[in-house]
Amino acid sequence: MKEDVRPYVIRTYDRWIILVIVLVVGYILFRPVFAFSAYYRGLSFERMLSIGTAKHYYQRAIDIDANVPEGWIALGELYMIDGRASRGDHDRAIATFTSGAAANPKNGLLPFLLCRTYYEQGHDFAHALAACQNSVRIDPTDKFAWDYAAWSTLQLGNAKQAIGYWKIVLSLDPNYTTARIAIKKYAPRT
Repeated sequence: MKEDVRPYVIRTYDRWIILVIVLVVGYILFRPVFAFSAYYRGLSFERMLSIGTAKHYYQRAIDIDANVPEGWIALGELYMIDGRASRGDHDRAIATFTSGAAANPKNGLLPFLLCRTYYEQGHDFAHALAACQNSVRIDPTDKFAWDYAAWSTLQLGNAKQAIGYWKIVLSLDPNYTTARIAIKKYAPRT
């Protein structure tokens, strides 16, 4: 029989080393699946109105894989719900959507939700407009992002540009009544 010349550690623990390698590679490959698993766990706790536990699992999904946008979206929306009543939650929603958009640059929903948070809660129309413009740059078919961009632009005093945005909304959805009414109301009278 041939003598085993491998180092002692390898001879003794060769199966354990292979197991560790398989587990590490498996974790790396299946990280998005684990992140979705944590996200869905958070979703079930949110449905049971256990909001603190839901936030924990959404944060866990983000920690597992920051490139899965669902965890960012769900956590940010939970913070956004209380953002009107709590400045801390408003700031956490802004931070969550901002970080989520940076981690998922091809997702148009995160900058749109950031736009909504800035517009509805912070009344920060300049930042809302910038976030909406980022959202429509990623997804130019999102009529709601165009609509919020229009309202933000109007609040900043540029009715002509707002009307231009609403015309884009109508080209995407001719039945979008809010845009039609806004154009009539804010168009310059001739």
